[in-house]
Amino acid sequence: MTADRREMSLRQKLASREEPPPWGLPSALLAWLALFMCLTIVGPALASMMLGSAEPSPALLMLSWALGMALCSAFVLVSRRSSSASWQALKLRRGKQPLTLALLYGVAIGLSLDLVIGLLGGRFLPMPTIFGLLDAEAGIIALGGLLAVFAQPIAESLVFQAALLPALRARLGAWAGIIITSALLTLLHLLVFVTALGDAYQVLWHGIVLPAVLAFAFCLLRVLADSSLAVILGRMGAGLIFLLTALTLGSA
Repeated sequence: MTADRREMSLRQKLASREEPPPWGLPSALLAWLALFMCLTIVGPALASMMLGSAEPSPALLMLSWALGMALCSAFVLVSRRSSSASWQALKLRRGKQPLTLALLYGVAIGLSLDLVIGLLGGRFLPMPTIFGLLDAEAGIIALGGLLAVFAQPIAESLVFQAALLPALRARLGAWAGIIITSALLTLLHLLVFVTALGDAYQVLWHGIVLPAVLAFAFCLLRVLADSSLAVILGRMGAGLIFLLTALTLGSA
């Protein structure tokens, strides 16, 4: 089955259902809930204790989200280590496409989103997760880089493309799985990041269009490359572009 899948055309891969992963849909949705709880409750609580303050600030928000992403990544990885089949089904290995190509794909997605959303939204803004980096101290810039290039790409790729996407595509249909996975990531961004920053962002462009296109693009990469590792590297490439945008363009 694996060999046959590798020989499929791009259209066939996108249209065909995947084999059901060892975990069920409730377990995959639990990963989404775990990420939400880590970003809204656990991460902020830990960040407040570490900084000695609960007053909202870019440092507090980025630290809470970085901690939340790291904790959720650990949760997903540990829970899937329970069996060899579950671990293999995460597909944290090289797929058919070169990993360097996945990285370049992510860079292209990041550049395209920055340009399109900046033009249509009326001004260039960093990703909501790293708002406030322009003119920030070196420590906050380093924290933002850790979040944008490592913590967020790993956590979101594990939850959405590694856990949710295969479960949804196997049970609800090939394209339905991609669309619903993208909608769930968009919902998370709306509830967590855009809500935390209030009027600083336009809900339509930064809260809906940006995360929806980002999720959809990397769902396609996961299907075509048959590799969650490729998605992680691609998200890291996009995250690097988002970081550079935040440091150079800010809110121009």
